[in-house]
Amino acid sequence: MSQTLSVENITVLQVGKYGVRVDEKTWYGVNDPLTPSHFAPGQSYNVAISVSKTGKKYIKEVVGVTEASPSSPAPAAPKVDTERAERITSAIQQTSAPKAEKPKLDIKTIQIQRQGLYQAALQSPALTTWAISVDEYLAIVRKVADAGVAYVNE
Repeated sequence: MSQTLSVENITVLQVGKYGVRVDEKTWYGVNDPLTPSHFAPGQSYNVAISVSKTGKKYIKEVVGVTEASPSSPAPAAPKVDTERAERITSAIQQTSAPKAEKPKLDIKTIQIQRQGLYQAALQSPALTTWAISVDEYLAIVRKVADAGVAYVNE
């Protein structure tokens, strides 16, 4: 499972059961050894982030913390371990290789792939409720199978 890594500066608005909220809609998950209890609302953190294939962001490591002072409304200067942040950034750049081209598939592999996706779509009980006739049902099955082939070959 390949993941994209980066270093980001986040401000925690809310701490939840599985992660932290950084704006109105965006939640970051927290991976071991960290837990949501390592974060405090209102605090800013420099964190190493991994992004899954689905686009979900996970905090892998805290690189630095900005201390929030209750008497001053302006945020304090971040306390960042710059050497550690540079090591993480350089490691990310070294491991982030450009995507290799997918190998060309032979005819038999393509046929097996299409047949498998068509069979899966054909057996889907949800699709039977959307069609009135057999021809309409087969058209829906083919459309779903083609969408599956397109997704698999992305």
